Amino acid sequence: MVKLLSDTYFTFRSIFTGMGITWRHLFTKSVTVQYPAQRDVLPERVRLKLDVNMDDCIGCRLCERACPVDCITIGTTKSTDDDDLGETSTGHKKKLWVDQFDIDMAKCCYCELCVHPCPTDCITMVEDYEYSSYDRNDLILSFSDMTPEQIEEVQAKLEREEEEKRKKKEEARAAKEKAKAEGGKDEAGGGAASSGDTDADAEKAARRAEREAKRAARKAEREGKDAGESSGAAGESGGSAAKSDDTDADKEARRAEREAKRAARKAEREAKKKSEE
Repeated sequence: MVKLLSDTYFTFRSIFTGMGITWRHLFTKSVTVQYPAQRDVLPERVRLKLDVNMDDCIGCRLCERACPVDCITIGTTKSTDDDDLGETSTGHKKKLWVDQFDIDMAKCCYCELCVHPCPTDCITMVEDYEYSSYDRNDLILSFSDMTPEQIEEVQAKLEREEEEKRKKKEEARAAKEKAKAEGGKDEAGGGAASSGDTDADAEKAARRAEREAKRAARKAEREGKDAGESSGAAGESGGSAAKSDDTDADKEARRAEREAKRAARKAEREAKKKSEE
């Protein structure tokens, strides 16, 4: 009985509490926004539709790497040396053609992680939320303004330039190898010439030593002959003195000959050592 009375009390209490709130708001001013004639003021940091300013895009693909759901697809082509793509509003030089910049808003999770890494602030979130569609393909936003013909032309131009650079590199490499081979031949010829010069110097030194030995022998012979003639009138004692002088002259001649041979051998050793070096 007590439980029944308690449940009845709480039931009527809940009913009157709810009806009290209803009657209290029944006589207040309506706050319904008459969309689309009326629109609410959006918060300052609201995350809505993504937009890209292609004039400031440098094709760095940092936003594509930062996206956690891979809803951004970027395609770039390297510019040639004679292309001047200008600069962005932030002063960054543009070096790449951005031939594709697609964002699939059906995949976007509105995390805004792609906005902050951009070095030129070209990708932002704008206050646009009226882009609902019955076709998912309509939610793929393409921002690149290059036509297929322009993309093909840019890619063909880049291929031609790379082919020309490749040919120039090959020609330079071939010329370098040719110059290196010719330098090796010159060094070999120079080495052979130096070896021939060394041999010639050795032969000259040997001939010089031989001439000096012959000259010393002739001198010793003349001295011995003069000594024999001056002592011919004397007796036996004078003959013994002449013999002694002849012996001395012979010794001197042999000594000179040995010195000449020694000089010739020394010259040959030096010439051989130079040729080995």
